[in-house]
Amino acid sequence: MITQAPSSQTPVFRINKRDQLSALLTLIVALIAILVGLMWRNVVESRTRSYTDPSGFSFQYPEQWRLDTTAADAGLIRVREPVGADYPATFEVRWLPVVPDATDQDALATALNTLALNRGRELSAYKLLDTQTDQLVKGLPGATAAFVFVDDPTGVFQQGIPAVVLGDDLLARKGDRVYVFSLLAARTNREQTEGLFRAFIESVRLP
Repeated sequence: MITQAPSSQTPVFRINKRDQLSALLTLIVALIAILVGLMWRNVVESRTRSYTDPSGFSFQYPEQWRLDTTAADAGLIRVREPVGADYPATFEVRWLPVVPDATDQDALATALNTLALNRGRELSAYKLLDTQTDQLVKGLPGATAAFVFVDDPTGVFQQGIPAVVLGDDLLARKGDRVYVFSLLAARTNREQTEGLFRAFIESVRLP
């Protein structure tokens, strides 16, 4: 007796035009949402506030960021983003007195040394990575520096995970002052704040 094996057929799935149109519309809506989000972010980031001190020193900073002038009399101003995944991105402006008759090279070297010494005392695991002299910052004799430190938010009333913070300094010498513009940010938000920092530097007006 001959037994015939039952025939098997592989099911065929067909996507009709309605499903294709639905998938295409979903993709288009998602792309539009992304574009609108990016445009809205650019609008928000382009909004700024202005700060001017009695000497005429001024700058503009992102509208949503927080301005801290509590140490302005000591030559330090900070602006910081409201929240940050690891460490809220921060812009700092400080001015260090130098001898008026000192050469630009000596004045900038003194300022770099002062910054390194102060940060070594104030910051955890501080390390100076690089310095560059003979730079031009805002049309003035300048220098740059890169450094890193660890921010540990743990305290009596708060607990947090330490974050590695990357820092960049731009120094500009004018008369008896060296102005220092600093960007402090964790890796997670550094890239998105570099453009804001450049705009911040461009907005600075020195007395």
